[in-house]
Amino acid sequence: MKKLIFLLLLNCMLLVSQDALDANFKHTNVKSIKERINNAGLLEVQIIFYSSVDKKLSYKIEWFDKDGFVIKNTIDKNYKNIRLLAKQGYIIQNIASNKEAKKYKIYIK
Repeated sequence: MKKLIFLLLLNCMLLVSQDALDANFKHTNVKSIKERINNAGLLEVQIIFYSSVDKKLSYKIEWFDKDGFVIKNTIDKNYKNIRLLAKQGYIIQNIASNKEAKKYKIYIK
């Protein structure tokens, strides 16, 4: 049941267009996504990427309030570039800047 819920959430959160699903992404996996409310009351997310080959990719996280409205955040508005090394996990942790953040979306290109 947990795996089914995780897969459904993963499909909702990862917004990768069909055009982007080229050779760059066929070896890339999102190994896991975890979230929690930290001691300061802020939503925190941890993503572990994994690739079977060396590659670069870009990601960004967009935060939303309980009603689905975007929470503007100048720190997270731009894509961040990362380099994945073959067969090594890459951990990304990000914290919402606002206690109103209840949901998030991860964009990958």
